[in-house]
Amino acid sequence: MFKVQNTKAIRNLAKRNYESNKKRNQIAIMAIILTTILFTTLFTLGAGIIKSMEYNNMRMAGGSAHASLKYLSEEEYQKLSGHPLIEKIGKSIFVGQVEDIALSKRPVEIDYCDKVSAELGFIELKEGTFPRDKDQIVLDDLTLKRLGITPKVGEKVSLSIDFNDRIETVDFTLSGWYEGDPAFTVGIGLVSESFVKAYLPGRGQAVKKDNDINGSIRADLYFKNSRNIEGNVQKVITDSGYSMEEDADNRIYYGVNWSYMSASLDHNIGSIVAVVLGIVLIMLTGYLIIYNTFQISVIKEIRFYGLLKTIGTTGRQIKSMIKQEAFRMCLWGIPLGLILGFGMGALFLPLLTAHMQGGKSSLSFSPMIFIGSAVFAMITVLLSCNKPAKVAAKITPVEAVKWSGVDQNYTQKQKRTNGSKLYQMALANLSRNRKRTIIAIISMSLSLVLMNAVFCLANSFDMNKFVSKFIDCDFQVAHASYFNNDYRQEQKEVDDELVAALVAQPTFAGGGGVYTPMGIEIRAEYEGEVNFYGQHMHFDKTQGIYTGIYAMDDFNLEGLDIVKGELDIEKFKSGNYLLLGLMDDDYGNILYDEALYDIGDKVKLKVLEDILTDPNLNDFDKDTGIAYDQQGKVIERPITEVYGREKEYEIMGFYRMTYTNTSRTYADLVTFAMPVEELKTYTPQISRMTYLCESIEGEEAQIELFLKNYTEAVNQTMNYCSRESYKQDFFEFRNVLVLVGGALCLIIGLIGLLNFINAMSTSIIARQKEFAMLKSIGMTKKQLLSMLTFEGIYYAIYTSVASLIITLLISYTALKNLTKAIWFLSFELTVAPLLIACTLLFILTALIPGWSYHTNNKNAIVEELKDSE
Repeated sequence: MFKVQNTKAIRNLAKRNYESNKKRNQIAIMAIILTTILFTTLFTLGAGIIKSMEYNNMRMAGGSAHASLKYLSEEEYQKLSGHPLIEKIGKSIFVGQVEDIALSKRPVEIDYCDKVSAELGFIELKEGTFPRDKDQIVLDDLTLKRLGITPKVGEKVSLSIDFNDRIETVDFTLSGWYEGDPAFTVGIGLVSESFVKAYLPGRGQAVKKDNDINGSIRADLYFKNSRNIEGNVQKVITDSGYSMEEDADNRIYYGVNWSYMSASLDHNIGSIVAVVLGIVLIMLTGYLIIYNTFQISVIKEIRFYGLLKTIGTTGRQIKSMIKQEAFRMCLWGIPLGLILGFGMGALFLPLLTAHMQGGKSSLSFSPMIFIGSAVFAMITVLLSCNKPAKVAAKITPVEAVKWSGVDQNYTQKQKRTNGSKLYQMALANLSRNRKRTIIAIISMSLSLVLMNAVFCLANSFDMNKFVSKFIDCDFQVAHASYFNNDYRQEQKEVDDELVAALVAQPTFAGGGGVYTPMGIEIRAEYEGEVNFYGQHMHFDKTQGIYTGIYAMDDFNLEGLDIVKGELDIEKFKSGNYLLLGLMDDDYGNILYDEALYDIGDKVKLKVLEDILTDPNLNDFDKDTGIAYDQQGKVIERPITEVYGREKEYEIMGFYRMTYTNTSRTYADLVTFAMPVEELKTYTPQISRMTYLCESIEGEEAQIELFLKNYTEAVNQTMNYCSRESYKQDFFEFRNVLVLVGGALCLIIGLIGLLNFINAMSTSIIARQKEFAMLKSIGMTKKQLLSMLTFEGIYYAIYTSVASLIITLLISYTALKNLTKAIWFLSFELTVAPLLIACTLLFILTALIPGWSYHTNNKNAIVEELKDSE
């Protein structure tokens, strides 16, 4: 056999065949565009969400540095900074804290930072320069706004700075300002190195010895990549001649930036699984529509391919022709899909990330998004055209004349003497090519099932679960530091003026405070082992365990969730009983295993007076908990706790600890609630930590407005949160799911609809001879259209039934398990969206067959019979 160089001829043949099928090309290109849009949107959202989570976590962590070395002297900094693993290093020096009531809701820290440290800390000047002189300062616009100063270079700023050993008022000139980040709970003010030398001479150079961190250096490290960050920073320390051992004199403290997700594969597993499932789903939907498009093309041109076979064209060349046509379609479809898909991803990303911690989106422009989308779209197209290409390649000229697209094993088993009804003929026609029918039904069902799953998931959002996690009353009022998890009893309490003004509001319905003791430490007596966050401790009766004590007004006691035992308020207020507080997990399950006492147990509370250290104590092994004197002998009791007043109580019940009845720090081994009057017997100085209240139902807006005005204009040190604000967050979050999920389902639904159109077109094209014969023996056009309409309705019936069955299966398995895994969801089945969509489907499937018939059959009967020969 001679090899003929006919590649150019095949290419020209493919080109001309492509140009002669404009309608087919339009449908196929549309399918490729939609498939590429889905791929690109998926990859854009996936990459954007991961990048946004990293970016927001970096903002929450304080910067983009991979790691930091803390509490360094100048000598240590110079020695460590030259390590070859470090790509760039930033230097910052902690100076002090600003003391100002106007900044109580967002405290300000004063630092010196070089340009690298400022860059890694997301400090980009909007105007001005970094400080050079000791009287210059850089502040963010949020801080300046709270101080009532216009963000403008040259403005005068007077700040009271706590240098730890003193508080001093310093007058500055604003040398520059930057845009503050609301995600930072602390503002950063930058001063010059000359300021540090003038106000902190010699400070912070021996932190371990002097316990003085003011003036100490923090080195922000950035390596070549974020792999093995901790290993790299440890190598920097050890190679430089320092240690990480806790008791070593040359110990270097370090921290790793937890925001880098690439540092741990565990953080990415969920995202990887979601992306893989998305790829499979998109490839399936894309395959169904593109496969059908090429199948139509093969059916239409089957005789053309048969004629090519008669003149010597090989099956391989025919497959090459079809794939060349597919590549031409990809040249149009994939670029358009990439552009539109990236645009959709960029549009949806801010909506999805708005409710993440930090709230800002960071769009990824990685070329891998476009390369990956294009490659997967191309693979989908090649897979889709492979089967039709094989059919065309294997067909013989004789088979091409007879080929009708009907399954070879299809036989008509039923015989009737009274003729067939139109609806019976329509039902029988669906079985003539079962594969095509099943593909169309699956394609349409897929979009319906996904759409209903999105709405079912949205319907499962439990507002009560979501809101009650954060607040269990209409309003909570506290000092601003409380909401920053920095509550301290002294000077951080809810003032009497605010409470009096709140109670005087016309819509106030009731309220009460939660109190903590001031100036004393009360501990509970306990004997035995305690496991606290993985740390094992042993206590005996001479010691006391760290104890959280909260006193509550009647309003708060009545609102407690008593999870075990009963609360008799009158009996409780006798002063002989305590309630034991227990935390719950994300799903509301009480952690009963953490209870050190049971209902009815006697608990002795005692006031710590002093802690005495054995004068012979020389060394303490923290791993074993053994203390030694100077001769190396074991000291049985190196520390002695001295207690004063003691009183025994009985545990009446367990209550659920929440955001509104604790300090939100959870650092105690045990927590108790007692009556307010009982706490006053220990000390008359008690601090009102927080105040909770309810308003008259339906009148919450009045108190919300009052608290907003009070905390912004009257007393800025106070702050509040409300049930309504959490409800708003809930609805916004749910609406984003519906919007994004609904849009993606719409695209998949459009693909399903196109697939149905293709299925009907395939059937009509393949049966042109049959239709011509039926009309020639007396079937009217109206009857023919009625039969096709019945076929469409049968498609809708099968699709609706399949969708309903699959929806119920998925809802009661995958979705139900998903709602159990996410704490704010409660499974709630709904099929209303599916039923509405099925109604629309019945209308479309009844109309599309007639439209398809008119599009593909415009000739007279004689011409149709002639064309089918």
